[in-house]
Amino acid sequence: MTKIIETTDVPSLIKNGDTVVTDGMTLMGVADEALKVIEDSFLSINEPRDLTWVHAAGQSNRVEGLARVAHKGLLKRIVGSHWGLNPPMGELLGNNEAEGVCLPQGQLSTLFRTIAAGRPGQISTVGIGTYIDPRNGAGRINQLAEDNVGTNEYVDLIELEGQEYLLYKSFPLDVAIIRGDVIDSNGNLSHREEVSGLDALAIAQATHNSGGIVIAQVKEIVEPGDINARDVVVPAPLVDYAFVTTDVAAHHRQSHSFPKFDATLISGHMAQEKLEEAFNVQETPAHRLSVGARGVTLVKSGDVINVGTGIPADTVGKALAQAGILSAVHLTVESGTYSGLPLGVVDFGCSIHPEAIIGHPQQMDFYNGGGVDITFMGAGQVDGSGDVNVSHLGGKAIGCGGFMDIVDGAKTVCFLMSAGGKYNKYVDEVSQVSFSGRHTLKKGSRVYLATEYYLLQFTDDGWTLIEADDSPETDDALARIPFKINHTVK
Repeated sequence: MTKIIETTDVPSLIKNGDTVVTDGMTLMGVADEALKVIEDSFLSINEPRDLTWVHAAGQSNRVEGLARVAHKGLLKRIVGSHWGLNPPMGELLGNNEAEGVCLPQGQLSTLFRTIAAGRPGQISTVGIGTYIDPRNGAGRINQLAEDNVGTNEYVDLIELEGQEYLLYKSFPLDVAIIRGDVIDSNGNLSHREEVSGLDALAIAQATHNSGGIVIAQVKEIVEPGDINARDVVVPAPLVDYAFVTTDVAAHHRQSHSFPKFDATLISGHMAQEKLEEAFNVQETPAHRLSVGARGVTLVKSGDVINVGTGIPADTVGKALAQAGILSAVHLTVESGTYSGLPLGVVDFGCSIHPEAIIGHPQQMDFYNGGGVDITFMGAGQVDGSGDVNVSHLGGKAIGCGGFMDIVDGAKTVCFLMSAGGKYNKYVDEVSQVSFSGRHTLKKGSRVYLATEYYLLQFTDDGWTLIEADDSPETDDALARIPFKINHTVK
């Protein structure tokens, strides 16, 4: 039987040195009040401390969520995928105050199921040739990790039938912190008002089967039978403790910009003309929109499309609408949403009026296996060998998020990047390899880079200019590239 506790009881359930795993993306599914009371306890009595914290996706809006636990001493090690919206955690790792291990979001998400099933690990091509590869650091992103985390502790390089793979290794979980909008008094947890189920079930199963405990934050406790069986996401035997949040708007938002329940985040179809109108009213600077417009010239009718955060999320949907092909494609986001109007930045992972929402690990399985026809991604640094860095910029640990999983399986990868700006994103050699152009070509995928002025394709001969505007601005933009570009403009 699930035990109902007070919010302030949560820290006492966590022992010093435990491995804690949390669910969520941005603030979707994040049990924020649990994180707040853990922080309060540490700042008050210095416990719990020396925790290893595991999270598949970024879980912050820069201030709340996992940003709350970014304290030296509270955390000994972070095993996660992304801190772009978590500056305190990035600073903690950058200052070498906690061991940092950055693994791909999709591999962590699906690894929870692997741990739950009692398997020793899972194999994937995701990460080969990048900083995840044990030959390039095994995901260890700071000196403290290099000193204390074994090279093959989380990921190893193996060969199977003549093919190289990375083995992502299982490890035990002591405490899981998950969330649902409602739980019955027996302990059956529902996500019927949550934006996405994310990883709650797999996390609960993995922690339970590791001999650990599962803690759930909810908005309401109801009587047995008040939740339809098909609406139960995590069944009662997997939930050890539950507490009701004291402030829904502060600690249990559907997403950052949605402090109260909004049906548009989980409701279905939006009429095509309304959807196109919604994209078209988005305020998008013309130069950014022109980047997306050039990229979507690569799209074909029927394509399954993935959009990453930044320029892709801001421009691709609107560019598709303006090109008149939005209704002919399937727009998806890594959290598990299909169609609708994807949101960005602190609400990334949500969509307005999605037509379908599936689980996070199932979405990543689909992406890993080649389900995406074309993915649009941002880029932080690009070099002449086709390597791209999105994970470590300006000396800050940002992480790869779902980037590696998506680009590894996509049939076509198109980076969207402004060629202007104060800092030149083209470099002689990227500071960290998040994407290997050579490895991607070996898999048979196509690689492009679109800017407001031109379109490049990466081939065995390097970057090739295949389309460009005829303007002085284009000439100036191309002149900023410090490496050779082949010219075969159409």
